[in-house]
Amino acid sequence: MSSLSSLSPIERQRLEKWLNILVEGDREMSKIAADKLGQIGHPVAVPALMEALDRRPPEVSAAAARALGLIGDKQAVPALITAMLEHHDVTVNTAAAEALGDLRDPRAVDALAQVIDAYNNKYQGDRFGRVHSHMRGLYIAAIRALESIGTREARAIARRASRP
Repeated sequence: MSSLSSLSPIERQRLEKWLNILVEGDREMSKIAADKLGQIGHPVAVPALMEALDRRPPEVSAAAARALGLIGDKQAVPALITAMLEHHDVTVNTAAAEALGDLRDPRAVDALAQVIDAYNNKYQGDRFGRVHSHMRGLYIAAIRALESIGTREARAIARRASRP
């Protein structure tokens, strides 16, 4: 974990303020705090953002996932995979898939493939449901994440999923 000592006193104070708001703020302020922490991009925020993935309201959890993608610290990959596969809100699942694409870590390939397979199995033969599903965004985010990861396996899965 990176140290706060590399920051100026003002930067350190600002980071600590947003971390405190993320944990203790109301829904809207915590969402703003997650966004700000992502913009600041310091790895010291990663543990608090990972905790926010499943301990805060969905809007905050989704913002935390996006922030983790922006920060780019790969220690967040397991927490993002869990959020993508297990969180009860599709907005959080989708934000986690997008963040995994930002991180470009091959450890996410199997989980992203699992999302694609689940979607394809659920809507097999149902063109209307496939196009109009509330889970369509997650499906597309998983394909894009695989394309961003870019390994041979990831590209092959994304290509298969992109075929009509």
